[in-house]
Amino acid sequence: MVILKRIFQFSLLLSCLSCAKISYLTEQSIGQVDILWSARKNHEVLEDPKVSEEYKAKIKQIETYKNYFYNYWQRPSTDIYSKTTLLKSRAVTYLVIASRPNEIKARKECFVFYGCFPYLGFFKEESARKFAIELEREGYDTYTRDVLAYSTLGNFNDPILSSFFEYGKYSLTETIFHELFHTIFFAKNEVDLNENLANYFGEQMLIEYYKDDQELAGYFKNLELNSKLKMAVTAHAQKLKDILKQDDWKGAKKDYLSKTMPAELAKLCAQLEVTNCWPAKMEWNTASLAAFMTYEKNQSHMTEYAKQFNGDLKALFANIEQRYEKYLNEDVEGSFEDYLFNSKSLN
Repeated sequence: MVILKRIFQFSLLLSCLSCAKISYLTEQSIGQVDILWSARKNHEVLEDPKVSEEYKAKIKQIETYKNYFYNYWQRPSTDIYSKTTLLKSRAVTYLVIASRPNEIKARKECFVFYGCFPYLGFFKEESARKFAIELEREGYDTYTRDVLAYSTLGNFNDPILSSFFEYGKYSLTETIFHELFHTIFFAKNEVDLNENLANYFGEQMLIEYYKDDQELAGYFKNLELNSKLKMAVTAHAQKLKDILKQDDWKGAKKDYLSKTMPAELAKLCAQLEVTNCWPAKMEWNTASLAAFMTYEKNQSHMTEYAKQFNGDLKALFANIEQRYEKYLNEDVEGSFEDYLFNSKSLN
């Protein structure tokens, strides 16, 4: 029945879409099916002599993180991450973000039933490249980035992907907690909020999980330095927004992105003694800045909101769930993000 329901939904979806989107969804469906069909049960992979011991160790770690996550939240475990897919490429998908050259605002890609997203993801790198070229011909700035982890948000039982193994110890833990969070909470049409909630809870669960680990301090020191770099990029994005309002924005934009911004970011890295100065190495445009802002937006709002619960992560989550249910039942106008952070009442 579940399969028939999904086939019916997919058929109905196709009847509402353009040929381009039908082609896109068909390719993505094939890619998703390939990942699912290529997955093998974890115990089979662990018993396979052809699989490296490093990979096997990562699989065992992920199983441990999963058990901890569902026990912590007292939720029934799911079949997510009970299988493993060994990919043929380093990344699992490639995201294409586009923005008009005179504004830092991601182009929305919308689908019936599923809502709108500030990006389009492709399993094939070549397809992502072709789509980016098409958008550039239409006058958009574009940015394509590799994705090592993603979630189908409960639509399928996601397998462990070999792309996860690119992460270090703490990054892997936080990533798994981040992706698992999407399985217990997801607000429709709230991409920014969903990512920021998963970022926050993923990081806080990382702290809880490794609370007795002395090496975690070094990891967070690097995160703190990285946070300062992100704040600097955010400030530059705001300056560029002001530049884009000018009549002669094209030339000013080019100079700012190719000279001023890289120079100031490199100077900041030197002051902070950061060895990997990634912001200065980036080729920034309105699309890459829009992508950056999607994942950094309102993280400060989440941190401020959480202070009211004095470090009680479970109470915080219960409150968010309660308020989301109330938001849906009362048919409130506007986004849940605004309702959550701007409403004076906590109930």
